[in-house]
Amino acid sequence: MILKKLSIIIFVLILSNNSFAQNLNLAAYHNYLKHFIIFDSGEIHDVENTPVQSFQVGGNCIAYISSAGQLKVYYKGETQILSQQMVSDYFTTRNLLVYRLFDQLYVFDNGKQKLLSSNVQSFAVGDSIVAFFNPNRKSSHVYYKEKIYNLENSLVGDPIKDFKVSDNIFAYFNNNSKYFKVFYNGQLEEINQSNDLINFKPGRNLVAYEDNSTNTFHVFYKGEIIDLEDFKPKSFKVGDDLLAYIDALEEFKVFADGEVKVLSEFEPDAYYVTDSLVVYIEQGYLKVYYNGQIYELENFVPEDFQIQERTIAYIDLNGWLKAFSAGKHFTVTKDLVKSFKLTYNTILINTTVNTVKIYYEGALKDTN
Repeated sequence: MILKKLSIIIFVLILSNNSFAQNLNLAAYHNYLKHFIIFDSGEIHDVENTPVQSFQVGGNCIAYISSAGQLKVYYKGETQILSQQMVSDYFTTRNLLVYRLFDQLYVFDNGKQKLLSSNVQSFAVGDSIVAFFNPNRKSSHVYYKEKIYNLENSLVGDPIKDFKVSDNIFAYFNNNSKYFKVFYNGQLEEINQSNDLINFKPGRNLVAYEDNSTNTFHVFYKGEIIDLEDFKPKSFKVGDDLLAYIDALEEFKVFADGEVKVLSEFEPDAYYVTDSLVVYIEQGYLKVYYNGQIYELENFVPEDFQIQERTIAYIDLNGWLKAFSAGKHFTVTKDLVKSFKLTYNTILINTTVNTVKIYYEGALKDTN
């Protein structure tokens, strides 16, 4: 998104954690000269001296459309052109950049560009996976770990219904065979047979689903099927190696590390599951479930909060920006905040001063 207001101050908070395998410490913005600036783990790169049309920040790269309409990517300190032509759309995830040029589908993975298919009707993108369909061959495919897997060929009609991807899973219902199928870790498995579409949601390393024939609730977790409930839940949401749900008796539960844990005997006012966090509101309190523990953050509900990875960021009653990240709760800044954006391990904060500063690993860096 291009920042149209230049009289802003942007703080970039880097929530550092040595356990992250990828970079995840990227940010991008326009400075007061309208230059396009990229922040990369403490270093500032002035990559374009004219405003870009759009950009997306991924886990290990930043993709953007230049003022000339080129698709460019910043990766490991260098910028390269991927397409001289205006692309139809593009998406960045934790590990991938995927873009479509007319009917051609491309992926940029680990510094290399690859054509996935020259004829794509529909596709879906996850952190490490791309699922796509070729209408001419009537076939379905998956790109995963630099390899293309051919899943089903000679499909009659349009049988692939309600397909979804997560970080590393592709799940769908085949209306011809009536099988619910899951692609995980290089294998396509038949999970459940049903005459009707089933309710399912994929997360990292898991797929939660309801069995229509028995009205039961199950999870496909790391290659195994685990029975969770004898009755369908009222609702459920999935994340990274976890899922939260309201059971038939309105108890609030979480499945994590292969086990079910009761968070509350009563249904919360609202709950959200994103990546590694379960955020919920209970009797006016803002709470977080993370890594097996419950944290009570506030005795009020923030008007705006954003969740990604192991972080939730929000503005408190004083107008200060606060964050909870990887088990720690802290104040980001006491400056009055106009807006903010959480992207992986970075938070971009907009106020009304015409400077750019970066908070990185406990230090505030002035970029002017």
